[in-house]
Amino acid sequence: MPVRLHRGFSLLEVMVAVVVFSVGLVGLGLLLTASIRANHVGFLHSQATFVAESIADSMRANVIGVWADAYDGVWSAATPAAPSDCTAAPCTPAQIAARDVAAWGRMVGQLLPAGQGTVVCTPRADRPIPNPLEMLTSPVYTGACQITLTWTEQSESAAGAVDGTFVWVVTP
Repeated sequence: MPVRLHRGFSLLEVMVAVVVFSVGLVGLGLLLTASIRANHVGFLHSQATFVAESIADSMRANVIGVWADAYDGVWSAATPAAPSDCTAAPCTPAQIAARDVAAWGRMVGQLLPAGQGTVVCTPRADRPIPNPLEMLTSPVYTGACQITLTWTEQSESAAGAVDGTFVWVVTP
């Protein structure tokens, strides 16, 4: 009997190659999903940094309002709008702070999912609160303000969502 040379692949070899290729594609898909999720978490952290810098800048511009504790509180998208528009007369530092925190609360709610921001300012104990004249001439805040942002982000755990937190301590 003559010996025949078989060329090509058998059906079993083709099936094994398809299974190996399929497992590789599934792994690649999972890697892509994890990469997108991690990118979104990084995006939310960048947004939190931007939001915290925004209220810190507002506080630096209105240090008298910081001395009056007008920025202290918990702010979110549910924060009501500031009542005064300051068109007839210039705003007081308290009115400016009310407008700042109302706008900031809306920003927190828009940029962070289920976002909430908290500001707590604590003056140094060894420095007295300046009198009104000192406030007008050199209103430097001598304490520290802690800005805390919390939001909900998706996770790969069984819970489905975890709370993200960003804490920043600044001196306005």
